[in-house]
Amino acid sequence: MIASALVAVAAALPLAGTTVHVDAGHNGANGSHPAQINRQVPAGAGGYRKACDTTGAQTNDGRLTEATFNLDVARRLERRLARLGARVVMTRTTNDGVGPCVNERAAIGNRAHADLALSIHADGGPPGGRGFHVIAPLADRAVRPAIVAPSLGFARALRARLQGIGLRRSSYIGGGAGLVQRADLGGLNLSRVPKAFVELGNMRNAADARLLERTSQRDLMAVALARAVVAALATRAQDTAPLVLLRDIVGRSFACYPLVSDDGFDGKHRCSDTERNCGPRRTGVKSPRDAPTHQDGPPEPLKK
Repeated sequence: MIASALVAVAAALPLAGTTVHVDAGHNGANGSHPAQINRQVPAGAGGYRKACDTTGAQTNDGRLTEATFNLDVARRLERRLARLGARVVMTRTTNDGVGPCVNERAAIGNRAHADLALSIHADGGPPGGRGFHVIAPLADRAVRPAIVAPSLGFARALRARLQGIGLRRSSYIGGGAGLVQRADLGGLNLSRVPKAFVELGNMRNAADARLLERTSQRDLMAVALARAVVAALATRAQDTAPLVLLRDIVGRSFACYPLVSDDGFDGKHRCSDTERNCGPRRTGVKSPRDAPTHQDGPPEPLKK
């Protein structure tokens, strides 16, 4: 009984059965290996080539590098996506290596047959500019133009969820749209799965740098990114999560939802008639807001 209940809960996780590639941009040792990261590699259709990678940006005081920031957010996102049921494929899990090159970064997501791929970055823009922006591919140099439309949809979901946690759109790129399409990024051009890049702020702007340095802000960013993945895959939106029907030891039936905390999905399910997000099975329950609680009276008997 317990085993079957756990299987039912796992199947109801918003990202169950999906694969997400999380690509933390750059790497901590890139700067000490210029020959390696400057070599030209394939970066798009039509013979387009560019440098393997770059060192990435850093804050003006040098205390935070982009490679460090990218990995920290990526690991926070990895944990959150895993709790939501996704198989998460990481480009890197340490910050002491070199690369991989942009063509290999795309290949990792392609080999995994990822449902979505996300490359995490922070920009090194003009010191007076603030804000985040999202980058989607163009068809010009894409090896698989069919992924351009879903990638753009993913980028829009990312933009909406990042705005939802209070981040402002970039003031220095994209004309205030917070979203641009580019044909010069090998990681996007070579992807055969829907993919987007996100620049979570401008490391060279003092105000943005203070935000990027805060672990609490990185947690919020991971929440927003996870929400965007869920939305883009249309697996289970927060207000339309299908019910998981479980029986307790006395035969009552409960409607259970992925628990939604104040900071977003936490990947858990709670199934108790005393929990806010769950209640006895009732006709017409469509979302956690509508779910009855123990205050509605004793559980109804399970009907045959």
